[in-house]
Amino acid sequence: MRRRLAMLVFTGAFTGALALAGAGALAQAEAERQLDAALERLRLAFGPEARLAVGQRQVDPVTGRARLGELTITAPTERITVSELLLQDLTGTRLGRAEARSILLVTNIGTAEDRFEVARLVLGGMSLPAAGQEFSLSTFELGTMELEALRGTGQPGLLTVGRASLEGYGPGVLGAASLEGVDFRDSGSGALAFRLSRAAVQSMVLPPLDGSMPDPRQFSVQLLTLEGAELREPDNQVDLAIGRFALRDWVPGRLTDLAVEGVRVAAPFGALGAGDVRIGRIAAQGIDMAGTTIALMDGVQVPDPVVGTPQSVVMEGLTAQAGGQPVFALGRTAIEASMDASGLAETSMGLQGLRVTLPAGTVAWLEQHGYREIAGGMELRGSARREGGVLDIAPFGLRWSEAASLALRTNLTGMPLPRPGEEQDDDAIMAQLMRARLHGLTLSLRDEGLMGRVLAEQARSQGVPEAQLREQFAQMALAMPIPGAGPAAPPSRVAPAPAPARKGATPAAPPAASSKGPAGSSKGAAPQATAPQASAPQTSAPQAAGPADPFLSVREALASFIRQPGELEFTLRPAQPVSFEDMQGLAAAGPVETARRLGLSAVAR
Repeated sequence: MRRRLAMLVFTGAFTGALALAGAGALAQAEAERQLDAALERLRLAFGPEARLAVGQRQVDPVTGRARLGELTITAPTERITVSELLLQDLTGTRLGRAEARSILLVTNIGTAEDRFEVARLVLGGMSLPAAGQEFSLSTFELGTMELEALRGTGQPGLLTVGRASLEGYGPGVLGAASLEGVDFRDSGSGALAFRLSRAAVQSMVLPPLDGSMPDPRQFSVQLLTLEGAELREPDNQVDLAIGRFALRDWVPGRLTDLAVEGVRVAAPFGALGAGDVRIGRIAAQGIDMAGTTIALMDGVQVPDPVVGTPQSVVMEGLTAQAGGQPVFALGRTAIEASMDASGLAETSMGLQGLRVTLPAGTVAWLEQHGYREIAGGMELRGSARREGGVLDIAPFGLRWSEAASLALRTNLTGMPLPRPGEEQDDDAIMAQLMRARLHGLTLSLRDEGLMGRVLAEQARSQGVPEAQLREQFAQMALAMPIPGAGPAAPPSRVAPAPAPARKGATPAAPPAASSKGPAGSSKGAAPQATAPQASAPQTSAPQAAGPADPFLSVREALASFIRQPGELEFTLRPAQPVSFEDMQGLAAAGPVETARRLGLSAVAR
């Protein structure tokens, strides 16, 4: 009985051993077959004439892992050599993981060879084309990729990449990727050069790669950053550098954040010589940039600001040089917009530290009046409400330092204010604009030195006292003819200011008006009007103008401004709102009736 039991046990064990051995042999054969099929597809990727050689080969039938040493594929014009290749989870259509070390790819064999060396390359979750099929990006998928120390030399130039990584690539989709230490130098006479310290991307959607022109409307990205990018193109004498670029949430319907720092562009400025433009910083927040771009491309109204979330765009440190000399600078530009729950939209824009340096001899008139540069800024504040097409601007201002400033304020209703997504019909918008109504408008001019410089230079060129010239121009303003208006006042002659009395002397009576110029001579081309008194100038009232003449206040304000430059303000205040369409009809009524209907007035302060 014991012998029979022992025989049964021995027989079962021997049969199991044979079964395991058979299964192991089958697994080994299947693993070898899968490896051979993959190597054959790799060989065919280099052409039907390519030859494959493997120095070492080990396959684990249990895990399916394969280790290959000194793998070489040789084609008529290409050759690739891999010192060590580790393969895992290999099937007929997919590669689970591959790690290659010390890769050398040589192309253009027999002519000008190009060599690419990679210290380490890891690929995971990669789809493989079926037997007989060509590789195509339209079906290619890659789970992970790691690359270290790439170096390429040859006819195009020298390329180095410190490190690259990728996760989750599929047709039109990229989960994440990064690139570090990129340096390319063209070996040709142009010596094109490009450098990139680091680039990274997350959650990117790409247009289909079907050979057609990519559609930006099909692009989106959650995060894109660039650091230390430089491009040099000596042929066109162009240098471009970006210290940092960061873009977050370029996705329709999301609010985008944009930041750009350390921008420099060097290029020829024509006759001005070598140019250099720099931007310290650009930042934008709270704007649906992707949705706005799509709307502009589709010709529809852009999205509104999100209620409670202001929009802002800021640029700082813009400078430009030409021929080594500064020509333009803008300290800061800021644009802001917001919308509240009631539908009121507000916007503002400011330009600070604007400075334009004029090359010597380019603008003789400005140099003649002592201006070597134009400095100043701009300001805009406004609000709008779609209901009723209400638009208020208070103010739009321009300032030229040491010269003058201009400010405009206006109130309009019936303005075309399309809703987001509405088609932009230019003809319809223009028609609605012509029906918009003007409620009021104020235009203010403040002198900050320009009038004084112009009059002083004019007085010097004519050889007359400046006060006399001012009064001459003031009288011309008072006598300014207006078609259809009442007769203006003739130029009045005002007694000159008395000479300062000496201490203890008896004040002399003012001299009578003379038709001669200074010192009783007739020298000077200006009309012979004497200088005004030191007190407020005396002018004769316009004749037959009457209170109904709307240009009376304009003449008097101009004369006062010329005599003592300060602020000159023009106002339109119609009794009833006037449309731009009606204004065209008013032109036929003449200037006086037009001015009366528009409520024209002017004042000098």
